[in-house]
Amino acid sequence: AADGWAVVLRGMPGRFVDISSPQDDYPEAMWQQAAGYLRSLPPSVTMPGDRWACAQQLAKEGLPFFAGRSLGRLCHVVQLAISQRR
Repeated sequence: AADGWAVVLRGMPGRFVDISSPQDDYPEAMWQQAAGYLRSLPPSVTMPGDRWACAQQLAKEGLPFFAGRSLGRLCHVVQLAISQRR
């Protein structure tokens, strides 16, 4: 982990997602669909203020454009959204 502890099991491949990485390998279609979804929310709906809680909320929504992405990946998407995509 970039700023904390991580546990690695011997003999198991590491599958960590560096949520602070500036690398954006996600398809543009995902970003477009996510932006459309967020714009469609009524003004009274707000997303949680931290990355983890926001990623959890997005995962709960069952959005098809985020299907198959781990919570770590969704945290990375949230980080990219607030730092690069605005």
